[in-house]
Amino acid sequence: MNSELKELNFNDLLIFDSSVNIDSYDFNTYIQNDKHLIKGYCIRCESKGCNICPTDKDYELKNISHGAATDDILQATNQNNIDFSNWHNEGVLFLMEGPSKDYDIYEEVEFNGYKKRPTKDWYWVHDEQKHYSYPEEFKGGRYGSLFNSIIFTFKLRNAYLTNLVKCGLNNSDDNFKGLREYNTECINTCYENFLLKEIDIIKPKIIFCFSKNVYDFLWGKFSDDDFPWIVIQLPHPTRRQFSKELFRHAYYSMITEGLYESGIITKEEAERKFGEFLTLSDRRNG
Repeated sequence: MNSELKELNFNDLLIFDSSVNIDSYDFNTYIQNDKHLIKGYCIRCESKGCNICPTDKDYELKNISHGAATDDILQATNQNNIDFSNWHNEGVLFLMEGPSKDYDIYEEVEFNGYKKRPTKDWYWVHDEQKHYSYPEEFKGGRYGSLFNSIIFTFKLRNAYLTNLVKCGLNNSDDNFKGLREYNTECINTCYENFLLKEIDIIKPKIIFCFSKNVYDFLWGKFSDDDFPWIVIQLPHPTRRQFSKELFRHAYYSMITEGLYESGIITKEEAERKFGEFLTLSDRRNG
């Protein structure tokens, strides 16, 4: 993760303990510490009074996420000697909605009179892991490991995965509300203070939205103009009713098409990737 993203994630969205050197902080440092050392977090929505669900006051902003980049996956998978000469350096953004349940990755921190639950794990990555490539992890119910597999399958040197809204809308029983239930001012606040800055840093040639809700939100921001990027909607990974085969086909083919349409891969490489897809896509892999 480059220095600008680290500053945004770990000194604005999350605020780390003063003992942490943000400039040198990386996934390996996190593993040594065993968790993020967090003393605070963004409270812009609390200050505006838009942190409560408009339709159910029992739900408010609680669980807090951050983004993850190709470099984080490379460190988590101990890929130290990769030849990047045939990797793609263009920015690619993968965008989901927002945090959901606890999954034992959050830890309550009191800050400026509020009690929220920032992630103590390196979000999306969590722990050291093996590296994957298609058809591994191209299935529903996957998040970080799907991102891992996409990076190595398509050789994306400058990919980034994040949520549109960084805080989950949770109640005391750890139930959660989806993006449609958020205060609109809350979504706009996160968009303006974080997502637009992430986009400016990454400069993506394409944005893949893992949600119709996210796609529709972006469309609403540019309804009178063309998107300034190629934007493609992908199925959300939680939609477990889709077959594993359908997820594999959708993710692989739509990502290949988007990378070609945005000029990141050539027609020849796209044709080669589809050839690999036909070779590797065994229905029994599900």
